[in-house]
Amino acid sequence: MFGCLVAGRLVQTAAQQVAEDKFVFDLPDYENINHVVVFMLGTIPFPEGMGGSVYFSYPDSNGVPVWQLLGFVTNGKPSAIFKISGLKSG
Repeated sequence: MFGCLVAGRLVQTAAQQVAEDKFVFDLPDYENINHVVVFMLGTIPFPEGMGGSVYFSYPDSNGVPVWQLLGFVTNGKPSAIFKISGLKSG
C-alpha cells in the first residue's frame, strides 16, 4: 500500500503493519537522513474522502518513542517529501 524512499537507499515497500490502520518503516541510521519520501503504491486506494497521516518517531533520552507529525498522503496527493533532519534536536 505504501512505499518509502531515502536518497542513496533502496526503495522500501514492505512496511510492517502494527495495527489495522498503522504501518511502520524502519529507517536505520535515521540521524543521517535529511529527507524522506512517502508514497502510495497505487495498489490500494484510500476510501473516498480519507487519507493517511505520516509521522516520524525517534527515542527520547529515556528511550521512550516521540512521535512527530510530518504531514499526510491522500488519493489526490499520493506522495510527499518530508524533511526530518533536525527534528530530534528540535
